[in-house]
Amino acid sequence: MAEHQSLAKHLSFCAKMGWLDHGSQAHGFILKMGLESNLILTNFLVDMYAKCKRIDISQKLFDRMGERNVVSWTSLMGGYVNHGLAIKALSLFSQMVLLGVHPNEVTLSTNLKGCSSLGVLVNGLQIHAFSVKLGYEDYTVVGNSIIDMYSKCSKIEDATHAFNKMSEKNLISWNSMIGGFSHLGHWKNSLFLFRKMHSQGEKPDEFTFASVLKSCTSLCALKEGKQIHGHLIANGFSKRTILSSALADLYAKCSEMDQAKEVFDRIYEKNVVSWTVLIVGYAQAGQPEEAMDLFLQLQRTGVPIDGFVLSTMVGIFADMALCEQGKQLHCYTTKVPLGSDISHARIGEVREVLDDLLKGMKEMGYCAAYSLDL
Repeated sequence: MAEHQSLAKHLSFCAKMGWLDHGSQAHGFILKMGLESNLILTNFLVDMYAKCKRIDISQKLFDRMGERNVVSWTSLMGGYVNHGLAIKALSLFSQMVLLGVHPNEVTLSTNLKGCSSLGVLVNGLQIHAFSVKLGYEDYTVVGNSIIDMYSKCSKIEDATHAFNKMSEKNLISWNSMIGGFSHLGHWKNSLFLFRKMHSQGEKPDEFTFASVLKSCTSLCALKEGKQIHGHLIANGFSKRTILSSALADLYAKCSEMDQAKEVFDRIYEKNVVSWTVLIVGYAQAGQPEEAMDLFLQLQRTGVPIDGFVLSTMVGIFADMALCEQGKQLHCYTTKVPLGSDISHARIGEVREVLDDLLKGMKEMGYCAAYSLDL
């Protein structure tokens, strides 16, 4: 028995760390010792392989099991949901219920997460009803998943109702609701709930701040944005690249370019979003020279330039009548390898716009005063 517990702990740790090799070695030992029929150990194996991105092995182990329990089913469902195959998880859920196996709170939460990722309200409603019937609705983990499911299915009123009914809320509960409001354009509600969360002593995390910064930016709520800035500093999040970029975007959208530049300069690890925020900010603020200077700096950093930045620069070239730079940029876009990233899909559009732009500028006889290093 002690050996079984030791193996179970080892497999659990391998699953947590994503250590496939170590987990596979433990699997080999289990086979050698003739323990493959042990339900608990096989459940741990199914979970370990799923979390180590070998859902195919998890499925094979599951299919060979002579005995299964709710943990067996839930482990495989969780693997499929986490691999973006929620439709398979929901199919397994239906099979499990038909076989008379009762789901637990983790099973319900996992499949609600699957409904969220697929945006399938009908299935979500069925699982919500099942949660109520089995008495799991008031479990925090289930309540959080219900909120998220309704939010992802654009049913914010139902999400709010579920949130208000919860007897115990945690950070995930607040984040699900605040994020749902922000995502669906209920920005004032998002900020109101953030203030309520703060007043009740719940400490926000990076996700919370990202959601409320999005709301502040959408509302151009500078006063609230500055308050959030203060919260970021107080909670030790002011140096996070994602949040600092969002904060710079807020200031830029509120025409506070000096503040935006100050935040930008303090970002230790700038990514393409950080640069794009400020370049676009300067362009929209009617400061094309500053945008151009920043674009030149961006080229020298080695940070990959995406289609959104390029499309912004097209507008600047047109405004400043920079024909030569337009030619260089056009040449650059033909060399950029097109990937699956959405921003890269815009590069084709940039090329077409540049073709028209250069043709018109050539006819008008414009020339350049900048030199790009593309």
